[in-house]
Formats: sequence, C-alpha cells, structure tokens
Amino acid sequence: MSNLSTKALRVTVPHALRSKLTVGGQSERHEKIKSILGELFRHERIEGYIRTHDETRQYAERLIELAKKYGDRHVGTMQLMDYWIADKDLIHKVFKVFVPRYANTLGPYTNAHRLPIEYGKHEHIFKQRQNIVLEMKNNPYPRIIPDPRNYSNILTNVLLNEARKEYRNEKKLSEKTDI
Repeated sequence: MSNLSTKALRVTVPHALRSKLTVGGQSERHEKIKSILGELFRHERIEGYIRTHDETRQYAERLIELAKKYGDRHVGTMQLMDYWIADKDLIHKVFKVFVPRYANTLGPYTNAHRLPIEYGKHEHIFKQRQNIVLEMKNNPYPRIIPDPRNYSNILTNVLLNEARKEYRNEKKLSEKTDI
C-alpha cells in the first residue's frame, strides 16, 4: 500500500458510522463525499449533516496534505485528486489557492462548528439532526465565532478605571504624609 492511501486519516471513522452514512453502499458513500468535497473547495464554507461533513473533512485534510507534500507533478496525488474531486477546475484551486495559503501551516486546514439543533422542525422527535458548518481556515468570509469584544471604552469601565486611579493617588499621598 502506498503512502498516498486515504486510509491514513488523522481521525478514523468507525465502520459502523460509515455504513450509516448512505444507503447505497460504498460507491454511494464515495459519491456523497465527492459532492461535499466539491462544495467545500468551491465555496470554502458549507453547512450540513454532521456525520457526512465530519467524514468529508478528513478527506479534505488529507488531499490538502498530499497536495502540499508532493505538488501537482506527482502522479499518485493527481490520481487521488482526480478521483475525489469531480470538478476539474477545483483541482487547480487546491494547488493554486489552498496550497499557498497553508504552506506554513501544519494543519488542520478546516474548522467545524456545531449548530444548535432546531427542535420542532421534523415530525418525529427522533429525526432531529445535528448540523455543522464546515469551513476552510483563513477563508475570505467573516468569522463564525467573533473576536472577543473590547469592553475597555464602555462608560462604566472608564469611570471605574478613573475611580481606581484616584483611589491609588490618594493612598500614595496619604502614605507620603504619614512618613
């Protein structure tokens, strides 16, 4: 087995979960992963069902790792890209956009954020599905989890800081007069 095999994923997906992903068997599962990979590489941020998208995330990570390591001149890498990516223009995007973007990054190259479960959307309570947002890191879109806010300029904080300064100054003056 060559080192290009997709069996060497970072996080393995148990066989029981893989069988539940699609009804049509292995080939149908591969087609589903190919379509999700195409959407992810094209749009750089997608939303979907956690089981399929979490497994697809691992394949995306592996394809980018191989593209970084071997480049577009390597036959095995190009065969894997050709198999897993249906739209051939996306293969060029992987090598021209993602490889330079992640050249100095060790990985992972994707983020997954869980979305809240929407109760009452389905008829049956057991059909509630956990969805995630899967995105490529450093994409051009706004962050899903915003940067922490700076609360230092809010009026109450400014007043409290000034009161602390006055208290410290008075304390220093009283210590100097006591000496």
